[in-house]
Amino acid sequence: MQKRIFISGFLFVFLAMSAGAQRKLEPGGMTYLVAAKPNVIIYHDSVFNGVKEFRSLFYRHRDVELITYLERHQSNKITGQVLGFIGTLSTIIGVGTLSNNKTAGWIMIGGGFASTITSGYLLMMGQRNLATAVTLFNRRYRTASLGIGVGGNTAGLVYKF
Repeated sequence: MQKRIFISGFLFVFLAMSAGAQRKLEPGGMTYLVAAKPNVIIYHDSVFNGVKEFRSLFYRHRDVELITYLERHQSNKITGQVLGFIGTLSTIIGVGTLSNNKTAGWIMIGGGFASTITSGYLLMMGQRNLATAVTLFNRRYRTASLGIGVGGNTAGLVYKF
């Protein structure tokens, strides 16, 4: 018993140490905060929530690849949410049907479970597509410059991001 408690405590501490509560904001770049709902992008001290605001952010550059990733994210998210709802509903109906007709009940439960698993996969792929779009945006449109600053009796390098 004590061994189980010790192992459980060790695993809890190990997982807690690896979890991060803060996310680094990239200066001059875009940062994607993964959340169940709504997804959030922070760019130039502005918070963008939802696909309407994401479209205004990505469409202004007219980059086809960025727009493709954004549209994939949106289609995966919508399909995943619909499949999740159908899977949950099918599982509930299957459990209710189980007492009357075991075969139909187990088929509904299995189908609902498969639909829910597929839903989770599609939602994760949608988040991955949006994260890829943000990374691509940062690579292409992040502006940084290096220059020489001169003032009074001093000179130096200036890094602007």
